[in-house]
Amino acid sequence: MTEDRWLSDLHWRRESQQTRSEKTQTALIDAAEALIVEKGTDATSIADIAKRAGCSVGTVYHHFKDKKALFFALFHRMTQTFADLNRQAADPALWKGASVRDLLGGYIDFMQHVRDEAAPTKAAVALVLADNPELREHIAELQREGRKALLELVLARSGEIGHPDPEWAAAFVIDQLGAMLHARSDANQRIASILTIENETFKREMLKFAETVLGLGQSN
Repeated sequence: MTEDRWLSDLHWRRESQQTRSEKTQTALIDAAEALIVEKGTDATSIADIAKRAGCSVGTVYHHFKDKKALFFALFHRMTQTFADLNRQAADPALWKGASVRDLLGGYIDFMQHVRDEAAPTKAAVALVLADNPELREHIAELQREGRKALLELVLARSGEIGHPDPEWAAAFVIDQLGAMLHARSDANQRIASILTIENETFKREMLKFAETVLGLGQSN
């Protein structure tokens, strides 16, 4: 996880006690995730998943109706993780004493951490989404919730913002940061200056942009 002190309690995947059945399901979802990235959704079979997870085909069907149900479970696991993280990160108590710059820096740190740490999961889910576009709205909803929570936290510190319209400026900055972070995580966009830049350099330049637009440190 990022070293950012504001986010030290957030985790991409938390260790937890699981029943034997839950451990088996986790192993099957992990196997499906790895195989989808390697072979794609169509070429990944139940037999492949069972072999990778070290269990029988019958065990797979005991836990999941079919391959699609297993792929949906992979999608649900990722979105549930993001929903949990959204709730944690939206807690004002987590950001007690944080400035607007701290908030935006924490957002950039966390999204870059997810990009690096959860790349296989996101790649697998992207392929599942390609086959099941109806699931995209749930992803969009999670993104809207995260954006709304960040905007509320920033506007709670509107006294730090020197722009004459703090709400517009904050929304603009958050939208631009989100777009840049998305482009940075999507190799298909082929934007070399975004894809190859080091994390800390990217963060530093994005915070300079945010400070300029918001007028941080200036009086209203």
